[in-house]
Amino acid sequence: MAFSIREDVVAKELETVGWFVLLSNHIDDAQAAHDVYRAKDVVDKGFLRYKNNLGLDRLRVHSDEKMQNKVFVAFIALIMASAIHQTIKKDRFKNMTLTKLLLTLTKLKMTTVSGKAILQPLTKVQTEILQDFGIPLPDYNTLKPKQQKKHGRKLKTAVERQ
Repeated sequence: MAFSIREDVVAKELETVGWFVLLSNHIDDAQAAHDVYRAKDVVDKGFLRYKNNLGLDRLRVHSDEKMQNKVFVAFIALIMASAIHQTIKKDRFKNMTLTKLLLTLTKLKMTTVSGKAILQPLTKVQTEILQDFGIPLPDYNTLKPKQQKKHGRKLKTAVERQ
């Protein structure tokens, strides 16, 4: 068996190789310093997500109460997003992004035929997602259709007009 090194491929890979340097006055162990850096990185990314993805780059409110409400709701959303990311890190979902996970779940559809709710069958991936998040699988016998909203204003009867 013979092999050869493709110099062009090696050169291309070496163009993007870099060094990772951590300096610390307090931590002597390299692995401990790396672990602290990664933990800090998780917090930094959380705040970046908090600021950018949840729309808090600019608050655009005119009162302290509204600002506190908006920050509180965004904080709850950040907690939920962090929990979702922790679940995604499991072996089953390692290659799935949050966007792909949400896209997979948006394909869930329920239709109403003759007053009976019909849920399209769950795919294997949708079932696994629901199970890993602790969401009970739907019971197809107890589904109820959404109530149709009546549009327009309610007309008064002749008795009500008097």
